[in-house]
Amino acid sequence: MYIIKVKGIKFKLNLLFLLVILIFGYLRLLDKALITFGVAFIHELAHVVVAKNNSVPIDEVELLPFGGVAKYGDLLELNPKVEIKTALAGPLCNLFLAISMVICLRYSLFSVNWGIFFIKCNLIIGLFNLLPALPLDGGRIFRAFKTKRLGFRSATKLAIKLSKYLALIVGILAIIGLWLGYFNILLLIIAFFIYISACREDSSSIYIMLRYLTQKEDRLREEGVLWNQELIVMENTLIKQIIEKFKPRCFHTVVILDYDLDIVATLTEEDVINGMLDLGINTSMKELI
Repeated sequence: MYIIKVKGIKFKLNLLFLLVILIFGYLRLLDKALITFGVAFIHELAHVVVAKNNSVPIDEVELLPFGGVAKYGDLLELNPKVEIKTALAGPLCNLFLAISMVICLRYSLFSVNWGIFFIKCNLIIGLFNLLPALPLDGGRIFRAFKTKRLGFRSATKLAIKLSKYLALIVGILAIIGLWLGYFNILLLIIAFFIYISACREDSSSIYIMLRYLTQKEDRLREEGVLWNQELIVMENTLIKQIIEKFKPRCFHTVVILDYDLDIVATLTEEDVINGMLDLGINTSMKELI
């Protein structure tokens, strides 16, 4: 549901957020629903500001009860430094707002009830988003750190596995709560959301990687220089295993060895990508050469 457009960026409400607002309204807590909406909006606005300052275009932001999901026009996921800064902006903004409200309450500038709820709302949204689960901010920070060492695809796989475990834990806690008589439907919704989002990240990560690899020549022309990394592989290694090791912001050459560890061929990153497109991701290096 589209609600507002700020500097060309569309902000829309997720159906989950609408459900929460309706529940709050039914319980005659509409004022708290509006505070929750405002906190989530400012959280995402912080991401937008930092992304824009780092020349990352944003097409759309979908607001959720615990933050939101931004659709970037550039491949932010493959620039770890910028992704870390952008992801941290939301939780840090929540912390700043919470501290600001504490100061305001100290001088009686706001109602105590509203002020305390505002502080709680910021702390819950900020801390929840730091969980290392995709597509939350913590999951993006975790993946960005791992991308530097493992490569984007492998780091995404690790983050997705962790996200699914966390979703399972949250789901189990919700079921235990139901058994103890403390049922919280939001926990089940959150567990479902994290699990489904992690599955989506898994299916889209390979396409993100391919988009980036095809744009790398343009980046080289722009920047003038990129690091080159050499990978040593056996001839029975599959293309998908090699692509998972590719790292952002550098080119790769692949040296292929036979069982006697003699060099049989050296391929460029482009050769590997073309081989994948022509022969498939499960093609071995021996078949490719």
